[in-house]
Order: sequence, then C-alpha cells, then structure tokens
Amino acid sequence: MVETSTGASRKQASDCLDYRGFIRLTLTAALNGPYLLLDFPSTTIRLSYHKILRLPMKPLLVLILAAYTIAAIHSILAFVNKRNAERVSFYALAAGFAMHTAALILDWVQDGHYPLYSLRETLSFLAWTLAATYGLMLYRYRSLVALGSFTLPLVAFLTFAATAGRDTTQSSPGAIVGENASWLFPVHTTLLLFAYAAFFVVFAASVMYLWQERELKLKTFSSIFHRLPPLSSVNDIATNAAGIGWTLLTLGILTGMLWSSSRDGHWWRNDPKEIFALLTWLLYLALINYRLSAKWRGRKAAWLGVAGFALVLCTFFGARLLGGYHVFN
Repeated sequence: MVETSTGASRKQASDCLDYRGFIRLTLTAALNGPYLLLDFPSTTIRLSYHKILRLPMKPLLVLILAAYTIAAIHSILAFVNKRNAERVSFYALAAGFAMHTAALILDWVQDGHYPLYSLRETLSFLAWTLAATYGLMLYRYRSLVALGSFTLPLVAFLTFAATAGRDTTQSSPGAIVGENASWLFPVHTTLLLFAYAAFFVVFAASVMYLWQERELKLKTFSSIFHRLPPLSSVNDIATNAAGIGWTLLTLGILTGMLWSSSRDGHWWRNDPKEIFALLTWLLYLALINYRLSAKWRGRKAAWLGVAGFALVLCTFFGARLLGGYHVFN
C-alpha cells in the first residue's frame, strides 16, 4: 500500500508544506496519477492513487482531509499575497477532490446504498459539493483567491467532521427510501446539497460586498480591500450563484415531493425541514427579483444574501434539532 525511498534517492518537491522541518506533506503529479507524499527526514512514503482506492472509507477520508487542509492553508496564504500558494492550493484541491469522488463511489459500491443517509455521509457529501462548486467557479471566473479562503477551510472542516463522526442512523436505507421510485431519493438529496453549496457562494460574495462597501463608505482601505474582487464581479457572482441555487432548490423540492408521494402518498407533511426549505425558496426568489432591478443591486441585496444563508442553515440543521419526518435516526 505504501512505497518508500530513503537517503539520496529521495527527490524533494518544490511545493510543499513544511511542519518545522520534521514532516512535509506534498501533493505532486506523476504519469500514472496523483500521489500523496509523506516526507520525513530519512524516508518518503508515497501512496499511489490506485492503492489509495483499496483503503476503507475512514482511512481514505483522512488522506482527503490532508489534501483539503493543504488546499485551505495555501488558499489563505494566497489571499495574503503569497503568489506560489495559489498553485499549491489548486493542485491539493484537485487531488483531494479526485480521491473524494473515488471514496464516495467506493462507499456506494461497498455499502450498497447512496452515500447520503447518515450524518457522516451527509457532511462528507456536502464537502464534496462545496469543492465541486468552487472548482466550477474557478473555471468560470479564473482567479478567485478570496472565495477560496472562504470555501476551502469549510470544506476541510466538514471533511474533518465526517472523518471524526460516527454513524448513528438506525433505520436501514431500504426502509428510508421505500420500494417505489427509489431513484428519486439520490436525485432529491444531491440537488439540495448542490443548492446549499451555491447559496454558500452567495453568502461569501455578499460578505465580500459588504466589506468593500463599508471601507468605501469610511474611505479607509485595508490590505484586504485590495485583494477582494471588484464590486461588479462580486455582484455578478452572487446573482449567478443565487439563480443556480434557486433552480436546484426548486428541482430538489419537486423531486422530494414526488419521492414522498410515491413512498407513502403524502406530498407535504408540514415538516420543519420542509417549512424552512419553502421559506428559503421564497427568500431567494425575492433576492433574484431584487437583484435584477437596479434598486436592490447593492447593500440591501447583500444583506438579503446573508439572511438567506441563515435560513439555509436552519433548513440543513433544523430537522435534527426540531425532529420530524426528515430525521432518520
């Protein structure tokens, strides 16, 4: 499972995170795929991609956590004007996302159910959707160092929570999904988690807008101000992310209603999660309409984006705190 090399045969990589000279965590690429290198003073341990796939879910999550942590640290370093750190953050994120995708597929195959039943699986999947969403935003807007300093630490934290968490779901997946239209459950949950990830982008963009707007009003410009995207770009990111998130939330709610109806004949149960989801849907609908008008393209829309994410948190955690149909354990 591991390959080691010692002494002079070891090749030092240029992009690494040095922990006081004792341990270096390096992510690099080779012809046959990415490797995770654990570089000690006398030995380098190299874990190849195809061997990593044979690990159980929990140990594999530890490797994913290491990659995401490196990406998060270097995204913050890039935000404080460390030029090479952005490249390391991107490579670490790519390696972590590739391993995470493989881990989810492996977990699905081994357990025989879609990896979105227990809290640990949900947190892991949410981290994956955030990483995927951030990658799509990088592809669309090229350089978003500020957004990475918001997103990647959260991705690392969610992965840590999934790694340290325990499975507490007592109901079997078959009892939860039901026999009729069982394919709707993974579609429903995946759409909702991607909607939550998009709404987090709206939240991050809103915070960046409010920060810049405040410093412009006070005419006191800190170093952070000059590293944030322009207000026009921030507004564009928030508007597009809100539209995508609202569309995904709409489809997620509709597929959830269809799944619930096929499972036990009920379209709506007045469940806390359903009520919060409906309130979130209405708020982001209002946000999109207001952002399309010149009157609300600014501070008010940004505050609405912050309030919307507060509702998202209530939607995500409300069922567990208040109980109801959506609590499976």
